Amino acid sequence: MPARYFKWSYDMKKIILMLCLLAVSVTMYGCTSKEIHKDSGLMKITDDNGRQVAFSKKPERIVVLSPSFLELLEVLDGNVVGRAESTIVRTPDFAKNAAVVGFIFNINTEKVVELKPDLIVAYKGMHEKYIQLFEANGIPVVVLNLKTYEDVKHSIKILGELTGQKEKGLKIASELDKKVQNTVKQLPKNTKRVAILHSSAQNVTLEKENSIAGCVAKLLQLHNIVQDIQSVTAPTGEQMSDKAPYNLEFLIEKDPEIIFITSMGDKNDIEVRLQNDVMSSPAWESITAVKNNAVYYLPDELFLLNPGLRYSQAVEYMASKLQE
Repeated sequence: MPARYFKWSYDMKKIILMLCLLAVSVTMYGCTSKEIHKDSGLMKITDDNGRQVAFSKKPERIVVLSPSFLELLEVLDGNVVGRAESTIVRTPDFAKNAAVVGFIFNINTEKVVELKPDLIVAYKGMHEKYIQLFEANGIPVVVLNLKTYEDVKHSIKILGELTGQKEKGLKIASELDKKVQNTVKQLPKNTKRVAILHSSAQNVTLEKENSIAGCVAKLLQLHNIVQDIQSVTAPTGEQMSDKAPYNLEFLIEKDPEIIFITSMGDKNDIEVRLQNDVMSSPAWESITAVKNNAVYYLPDELFLLNPGLRYSQAVEYMASKLQE
């Protein structure tokens, strides 16, 4: 056999061998890449601030900055290692052993970081100031809104995905819907005019449809008189966007048939504020709701912070006042 043929044959074998090895490598790399992508399973959640938050695995150590999220996580089997406290919201038994990370309005950030969570659930409009610090420590933060009924159903679905309980979350949201609709169906179809006053020690405002009480009133097909204001503006800041300025003349003009009152703060201070700003005026007595003793204080546990899975109870409570 000629040497030249032998050399060419030998070189070709080397080339073919190298091509085979390269093909195997590419195939293995392709398989490995798919496995890494699958294993990392980048789950992306868009929170209620429009932020995309990525997770490589199901969160196993969750810290909630508002106790309103606890009941949702309980039914979705979420593992809560830290929680903020509130004087209003009851702590479910499953979370009582979780570390306390301060109060809802005053979070102990050092304590949160010490717990090494792989998910922090924050309340929209309240906890944005902490996001940068937590993310700098490598902790993902999901911001959720919990005011309206739609917010609750949306949060159940998001937390269901995060806890690996997507189907369960959808089922819970559906069951909550049925309870609310059953209450609504039992009411006579005559829209009543309502006003929802919110009193703190500082001022009195009117609650809009995107407040908790306002949303419940809307579900019950009540006419919230604040919606008649052509340009509803918040008194101060973004956190007040669910409220409009209180005006007695407007209240008298619209003459609500029912008045609901929500409050925040010391009860004695609130009574003084209501008396000074609202009830001391002789014109107050001319309002239909006042003349008919249809002025009701709504319970804090259902109408100050979001009732979550008890939204149907909030609907039932307000509905019961319509029939008195």
